[in-house]
Amino acid sequence: MENTQNVREIMFRRIRSLRKHRHVTQCEMAERLGISRRTYANYERGVHAMPVEVLIVIADIFGTSLDYLAGRITDRQEGFPLL
Repeated sequence: MENTQNVREIMFRRIRSLRKHRHVTQCEMAERLGISRRTYANYERGVHAMPVEVLIVIADIFGTSLDYLAGRITDRQEGFPLL
C-alpha cells in the first residue's frame, strides 16, 4: 500500500507542476475536463483518486504519458507517442 501512496503523490505533484508550468488555472483544467473546479482541486490534492479517463485526458492535454504522470519514467516525452 505504501508504494500506491507514493505513486499517487508523484502523480499529483507532476500534474500540478505541468499545469503551473503551462500557466493553466485549476478552473481552466476543470473546464477542459468537464468537471467542477472543486472536484479538480480535490483530485490534484489527492483527496480523491482520479478516474483513469481523467488521467488520460490530462496526459493528452500536456502531451505526456501516463507512465510519466505515475512516476514510472522521468522524461515526460520518453515513450510518447506510442503509435
